[in-house]
Amino acid sequence: MGTIFFELALTLYFAGFLLSIAGIVRKKDDLDKAVFFLSLIGFCLHTFYLFIRYIKSGQAPVFSMHEANSYFAWCILLISLIIRLKYKTKVLNFGVILVFSFMFVSAFFPREIPFIKPELKSLWIDIHALMAVFGIALFSLAFVFSVLYLVQEKAIKAKKFGGFGNILPSLEILDKINFRLIFWGFPIYTTALIVGLVKYLSLLGFLFDPKEIWSFLTWIVYLSIFYLRVKEDWRKKKAAYLTIFAFLLVIFGFFGINLLTESFHKPL
Repeated sequence: MGTIFFELALTLYFAGFLLSIAGIVRKKDDLDKAVFFLSLIGFCLHTFYLFIRYIKSGQAPVFSMHEANSYFAWCILLISLIIRLKYKTKVLNFGVILVFSFMFVSAFFPREIPFIKPELKSLWIDIHALMAVFGIALFSLAFVFSVLYLVQEKAIKAKKFGGFGNILPSLEILDKINFRLIFWGFPIYTTALIVGLVKYLSLLGFLFDPKEIWSFLTWIVYLSIFYLRVKEDWRKKKAAYLTIFAFLLVIFGFFGINLLTESFHKPL
């Protein structure tokens, strides 16, 4: 079912991953264009793969661990490419590393179309799932830029000009991108939760599901970040630390809740 597109995309991401690691180790951005074109071609192939799965299954390609990790990687790369084009920053290699990591994990899970109960096959469930993962992808990249912000700040304070300073943008740009990722991620994630909750209640009524509870806790943390970031008096460094903490909650919800608990949302 379009597996060749997945394999080709994974291969191109791997090549981009190797070049990204080389650029980071060498602390140079001369491989940025090669990483960009490899990522762009891989993204197109990856898009074909997800589209084929959607057409064949009639449901969003996000309901198994293979699909969830694959679509998550696709979202991260889409956002990374937009950042690369909009801000002209040469930090795509950090996004590509994340993309390949999740695609690599995805490759180890069964690729069969997951079975979904008939009552769950609806456009609203698809919208909920796709938006939730896309929101998490935005939060994940906010985490990356928070880490990069702290690395760049430390280098500036230590007066170590050069090094990562050669491949990282200014603190102002890093913080601006971080803010934009949270600014867009929070309403998208919120909408996904509302749509999912309404549909969930109409199907099951008031039941406590581990995924729902953890998602709400995560939402509370990002609500705090969103509020504090909109208030301009919030210190950028503190915002970076809080974003990193929130990301740890997201990752546990994405993997830990799915793998360690019995949840209505558990991918197959």
